[in-house]
Amino acid sequence: MKKISTYIPSLILSVLLVFIFIGGSALIIADLNINSKRFVSLAEKKGLNSKIYSELEKHYQEKYHSTGIPADVYMNSLTNDYLDSVIDAYFNAAFESLDSGKKFDSETIIPKNESLEKNIDVFFNDFAESSGYWDTKDNEEYEKKLNNYEKLISNTKKSAYKTIGNNCDVYKFSAMNKHGILSKISKLYRHRILLTGLLIGFTALIITLLFIINRKDKKSISYWCGVSFLISGIIGSVPTLYLICTKYYDAFSVKQPQIFTAYTSLMYSLTEAFMASHIAFIVIGISMIIIYAVIRGKDKALTKSGNIKDIKKQ
Repeated sequence: MKKISTYIPSLILSVLLVFIFIGGSALIIADLNINSKRFVSLAEKKGLNSKIYSELEKHYQEKYHSTGIPADVYMNSLTNDYLDSVIDAYFNAAFESLDSGKKFDSETIIPKNESLEKNIDVFFNDFAESSGYWDTKDNEEYEKKLNNYEKLISNTKKSAYKTIGNNCDVYKFSAMNKHGILSKISKLYRHRILLTGLLIGFTALIITLLFIINRKDKKSISYWCGVSFLISGIIGSVPTLYLICTKYYDAFSVKQPQIFTAYTSLMYSLTEAFMASHIAFIVIGISMIIIYAVIRGKDKALTKSGNIKDIKKQ
């Protein structure tokens, strides 16, 4: 291992392995955690539906003074199951867009809520009847009132769905789509399996080259791979440990409860997974170096024993 002809190439390949281990682990962790199922699971675990309900209730209570529509007209129809279905719809649509490269259409995502639409209809019907809105004998005026009435109800329903969608779109996929970010991410996301395969192939190639370079001292492969695991583990675990211990993501600027919780919980989840994998790298690295040291120690003992026997024979 100490020969320059094997040491320098092995060192270079070992350094390459460090970056591959770090990049490969990041790619695999991202693939396992950034998907629709994982997002749905995280949303349920963090109770995002209850946070969204509270925000919507607060919104409609404040809007009552300008619209005259009581918050209950909306809130009585917004069950946790319905809010979950809207949250899930955004996740599914976003990842379908990322996977296929198709356009993300936020206007067709939100599931219909018949109870909500019925409540709005009932409210306006009751209001129109009690206020004498339809009191007119002029057919032209009646048609005009009818047209305005239908337009008002339609706009109120559209506004309700838009408000619900804005609150349930906890990762702001609509905004990312509007600014062209989603399509850019899609180009990389669609090739994640290919990139993972290339990294695995490149890793196998480097280990093969290490084997060829150290073919006269095969146990050295354990040392070089162990060093790569150890160094990549330290590089990956130290900064992630700092991020978690200092609660770094709690400084996230957007304080809207459901958005704050969604983003910070995802970032902590990814960081914890990344840290765990690199702590495992440290353990693997130390184990491989110990194995190398034990084998090398036995080889030296056998060599020394052989030399002593040779001297005695002389």
